[in-house]
Amino acid sequence: MLTAYRRAFEVPGAWRFSSSAFVGRLPMAMVGLAIVLLISATTGSYAQAGALSAAFQIAAAVGSLVTSRWVDQSGQHRLLPWLALAHALGLVVFVIAVETGQALVVQAATVVIAGASQPAIGSMVRARWAYTAPSDQLRSAFAIESIVDELIFTIGPLLTAFLAFNVGLPLPLIVAAVLTVAGSLALAVQRRTEPPPSPRPSTDDGVPHRGAIRQRGMMLMVLASMGVGAVFGTYEVTVVAFSENAGQPGASGLILGLWAAGSMIGGLVFGSRQWGLDLPRQVVLLTGILALTLVPAPFITKVPVLAISTFIAGMAVAPSLIAIFSLTERLVPSELLTEGLTWTNSGLALGFSFGTAINGVIIDARGTTTAFVLPSICAALACITALLGVRTLQAACSDESQTGLGIPLNSEPVPGPAPGGVIDEPRDARGRGHGA
Repeated sequence: MLTAYRRAFEVPGAWRFSSSAFVGRLPMAMVGLAIVLLISATTGSYAQAGALSAAFQIAAAVGSLVTSRWVDQSGQHRLLPWLALAHALGLVVFVIAVETGQALVVQAATVVIAGASQPAIGSMVRARWAYTAPSDQLRSAFAIESIVDELIFTIGPLLTAFLAFNVGLPLPLIVAAVLTVAGSLALAVQRRTEPPPSPRPSTDDGVPHRGAIRQRGMMLMVLASMGVGAVFGTYEVTVVAFSENAGQPGASGLILGLWAAGSMIGGLVFGSRQWGLDLPRQVVLLTGILALTLVPAPFITKVPVLAISTFIAGMAVAPSLIAIFSLTERLVPSELLTEGLTWTNSGLALGFSFGTAINGVIIDARGTTTAFVLPSICAALACITALLGVRTLQAACSDESQTGLGIPLNSEPVPGPAPGGVIDEPRDARGRGHGA
């Protein structure tokens, strides 16, 4: 199972840019939960906590769409350090606003600034894989990053809960600011694996490309991603409230860590194997399985039982994300890859924010039993969206017929270098080495 991953890490520079991105995006598993813990403890309102967390996520989703296009056009090394510094400063000022009792509008403004400047490191590192890795290793490469995401969401909630309850509630946000700057700077200096900027993305005949969202099938992927993101948002805030009501507030970090640990195991198995279904049908199947695994949650009354159920449900998360990101990579040209992947990430973030805000209100009004119904519904909506659009998605990537996840039958991957390509070789507009 590990052979495919070992081969992917043989790509020159892969260990360095993947590990740097790990540090830089660890805060994405900390900030949302840290905001909920800080505000709910300070005000006693999950609705306000959910609203501020949602404001951060919406600003991050919208801001990253703009900044990712700038990154495609100007290069990662030019913008990433400035984005990281602005993001870190926004988090620190938000903490100061909360601790000094500033008005809600001031807190919201600072958290929006922090969100809008959050670097889309997940998209940037996947763009580096698509630029450097041979096409027959892209499936494993994207699986690696989805697994890393789950490792992040295993460590992040545990670290956040430990720091918040054992040191101080504001500390997780300060640590997140430091990690963002450190990881971003480490990634930015790695110029050798950075995709070249494309100031004016165009087709071979010189006609400018449409934006990533206007590529066929991309809107369906964004909508499906919003459904999956809503699963994360609704589940996270409900787990926090459930643990608090059970008299074990620190258990929320453990439960969410088990959710991500299960996802990591599912991703390891899924990403190392070939599958007979094409990517659109994989998205349908996997989001459907995710919906089914979340059905028991409203009927659970004990923390240990919820932990076990969460671990099982988590096993469907990373496979769903691997399929979604792999399909997105097929739908956009290489010159728009960072932007295209950011649209998918933004769909996840928007869904997360709406889910957090909605379930915060539901928890205050109806309790956690009702709130636990929503994650399964959101996953089902993602499945239905992909199912209704499956023919459109199949047609959009029909030129790159696949035998398995991310593996084309022909020898011209879209995007990324040809098999055996090396990163020092000049590349044309499709991302192929000139010797291919």
